[in-house]
Amino acid sequence: MNYPIWDQPASGLIIALISVFHVFISHFAVGGGLFLVLAERKARKTGDAVLLDYTRRHTRFFMLVTLVLGAITGVAIWFAISLVHPSGTAALINTFVWAWGMEWAFFLVEVAAAMVYYYGWDRLEAKTHEAVGWIYFIAAWISMVIINGIISFQLTPGAWVTTRNFLDGLLNPTYWPSLMARTFVAIGLAGIYALLTNARSRDLAFKKQMARWAGLKWVLPMVVAIPLSLVWYLQSAIKAGIPAGRIFGAGGESVGAIIASIFSASSGSGYPILQNGAAICLAASAGAALLLLFIAVLRPAGYGLSSAVGLLILGQLAFAGGEWVREDLRKPYVIGRYMFVNSVRLPAARGVPAPPAGMEQFAADRFSLPALNETGVLAASLWNGEPEGFDSKNGPDPGLTPEEQAEVNATAGQLIFRQLCWNCHTVDGYLAVRPLVEGKSVVALENVLGTLAAPVDAAGNPAHWDDPDLRLKTRRGFRMPPFAGTEAEKHALAVYLARLGGDPLAGVPAPQEAAGADGPMIFEEHCAICHEPDSDLEIEGLVDGYSEDELFGVIGMLEELSDEMFPFEGTDEERRALAGHLAALSGKEVE
Repeated sequence: MNYPIWDQPASGLIIALISVFHVFISHFAVGGGLFLVLAERKARKTGDAVLLDYTRRHTRFFMLVTLVLGAITGVAIWFAISLVHPSGTAALINTFVWAWGMEWAFFLVEVAAAMVYYYGWDRLEAKTHEAVGWIYFIAAWISMVIINGIISFQLTPGAWVTTRNFLDGLLNPTYWPSLMARTFVAIGLAGIYALLTNARSRDLAFKKQMARWAGLKWVLPMVVAIPLSLVWYLQSAIKAGIPAGRIFGAGGESVGAIIASIFSASSGSGYPILQNGAAICLAASAGAALLLLFIAVLRPAGYGLSSAVGLLILGQLAFAGGEWVREDLRKPYVIGRYMFVNSVRLPAARGVPAPPAGMEQFAADRFSLPALNETGVLAASLWNGEPEGFDSKNGPDPGLTPEEQAEVNATAGQLIFRQLCWNCHTVDGYLAVRPLVEGKSVVALENVLGTLAAPVDAAGNPAHWDDPDLRLKTRRGFRMPPFAGTEAEKHALAVYLARLGGDPLAGVPAPQEAAGADGPMIFEEHCAICHEPDSDLEIEGLVDGYSEDELFGVIGMLEELSDEMFPFEGTDEERRALAGHLAALSGKEVE
């Protein structure tokens, strides 16, 4: 809200596409550095001139990939994240300014050492040349050590939420398993790239030797080590409060239940994009392992470029799927328990150190969830703003006709959608909203917007947004942030969404009908979003055999029946009407 909006639908995909290639290269930059120096050392120690010549040629390939493509995609990431999510980028820079400074310093050492290593083959003594190689690898690995802390912080900020301590943020709960997994990935990628550059070797004896060394000594151990480190990572994330089981739509929070859910039939809950990413990761990993055995064991001297490229592609898919899962696990946050994906910040957690004397006025956050709920998201936005005839607190100008008020609401709703939803959703494309709201009424959509997410504590009990151990209760594991804004803005967004759903008159008051609660209408407004016909949670099967009185009691304790249900907020008359409608569906008379 403090920055201009980049009008690019689902702009987060741009970051994802660039990042997938950059991290694949950057991890090779780490592992490949270790491969070069150990290959050189082995060649010199055994007097293997062929291996030494191969290592020299592999260095040129390494330089072009890491220092050219790596640098270009690295700059592209900074450019993209600054446009897509300037608030999140600024927060990460402010929080870890010294970490970024250290990382850039080590990156300069890394680049300089790589250049000296490449041009020093015929200019430096053997020991000096190897020392330069070790300097490169150590600088590259330390660079990854630092970046890993910042990336893992986004998922599990840990004690930083209350202490604001630099090391608490950097050495967060998933730091060590993440670092181990990334180190193993870097080593494995070094072997995959070596198989690629060795694929067209005409020296069949050397090709066989290199295929077995790179495949069986570099890649194969990582095929075992990486899954084990990822299990540790997932367990650490769960322990830190990430509801991975619910996000995956699994039957529990164990790693086994999560893995089983990836390939099971849809449970109707969870985050589908993450589930697909995990399936791609596991399937590509299995395919890569089989292809690796074919190359390194069955055809070490006869494998071709197509096999090596296929292994590289499978490795890229596995890595991309894993990175996608990591990114989606932190949804709906861009920084866990601090900032949502739409730049709305949580209030400071209880226990955060007080600001220095005389700086109290700077502690107030006008872009926090409570502040926006009071002032309005459009009123707070410096680049969006309230449309003519609309007030964030009071809604449309009361002097307008009902039809004009509905138009103003629709216009304001479109701006609110642009501010709060545009980062993830499009209208008709990626994560399209139109199919989700098709046929839904304004009241039904207001109810949905009001129950997107609620604060709970570690035990699942209702809590406040400033709870230091905050958890989120979301609809069926669909990781959405809570609606931020006033009641008038919520209504405006509901009007806009209802019009997207096919009702051109949404927001225009309907003619007054006879008094009395309408059971089917209440069901449509409160329940149909999850329990519509032919869905996996079709209501008739759930209420079969219940009487009206029994259903009346059930409606009053929904949140006790399932932690994915929200309390019914209607009147007793509406509750009775809904119970009667459900009893009619069940075919049981009133007791």
